[in-house]
Amino acid sequence: MPRFGGDPRFINPRVFYFEYTYRGSLSDCLLLLAAVIFFVALVQLLYYWGTLQWLIQKFAVFFFWSMRVSGAEAVVAAASPFIGQGESAMLIKPFVAHLTQAELHQVMCSGFATIAGSVLVAYISLGVNGQALISSCVMSIPASLAISKLRYPETEETLTTGRCVIPDDDEHRAANSLHAFANGAWLGLKIAGMILATLLCIIAFLGLANGLLTWWGRYLNINDPPLTVELIVGYICYPIAFLLGVPRNGDMLKVAQLIGTKLIANEFVAYTALQTDPAYADLSPRSRLIATYALCGFANIGSLGTQIGVLSQIAPGRSADVSRLAVSALIAGALSTLTSASVAGLLISDQAAFFTPSTANG
Repeated sequence: MPRFGGDPRFINPRVFYFEYTYRGSLSDCLLLLAAVIFFVALVQLLYYWGTLQWLIQKFAVFFFWSMRVSGAEAVVAAASPFIGQGESAMLIKPFVAHLTQAELHQVMCSGFATIAGSVLVAYISLGVNGQALISSCVMSIPASLAISKLRYPETEETLTTGRCVIPDDDEHRAANSLHAFANGAWLGLKIAGMILATLLCIIAFLGLANGLLTWWGRYLNINDPPLTVELIVGYICYPIAFLLGVPRNGDMLKVAQLIGTKLIANEFVAYTALQTDPAYADLSPRSRLIATYALCGFANIGSLGTQIGVLSQIAPGRSADVSRLAVSALIAGALSTLTSASVAGLLISDQAAFFTPSTANG
């Protein structure tokens, strides 16, 4: 029944999209954001100690020599799964103004192809399989390098060819471990606030769009299922779900809807729906595994603004190049994540071992 009075034929419960997207209580949401704040503070502490730089350097050197990319590209690609799309670009701040077009494309593509460690713990708290998330992030590093070079090959001389270094940021260096942890906590608070504000705005916008589409769909006699944003993007992404190897047992449209939701809204909304919405509770283990890998990336419209904003602030003179390459990098990043999903569906035989039971509130 509708929450407010009126004719139930013209008021669809799906208008109240928040209830279908996040069914947890306020305390559950605060616990998720608290985990994000702590993890960001821990990352900043590890960065102050030099542990994170050492790990990123090893990853970067491996991809630098194995895939023959420039040093700047290798550093950003290796750092993106650990510290996020904006922060990874800060690692090569002195070089951003001098990057070639192909390098700029790759820097943005790496950020779109993976998720950051700051939100990884939030998705694990939702019940998403952590092993699948981490393996997807690692697989997306070479995938983003390959897809980006296929889309935008290097034709210029790069400044960081033959070297792979992480410059020291003396300007923002913490005085001691406590200072680093406090700075990380403040950064985590800003990230958590951005997640919460973005999530609420996107959910509200989708709720408005769903309400209008459902109202319009009733005049077109589209009632079962009702006309919604998820239904439209689900059919658009239907061929993608088919190519990923989703079983043709009714799961393809559902996985396609999740992929479309991730591209239009963000991966947080899609993962929350996957774990809590009763409509996805009956997904087969294989479909759930492929969906988990396919959603593991920042390739969405909201992140497009984040990438443009961060790189334009770092190098204002390259803002036109960044804006011109951003959409192409977004598509390449999404393809990189989907490539990881297809490889996982091909190689993993025991999908049920990766499956975390849904916590849907029936």
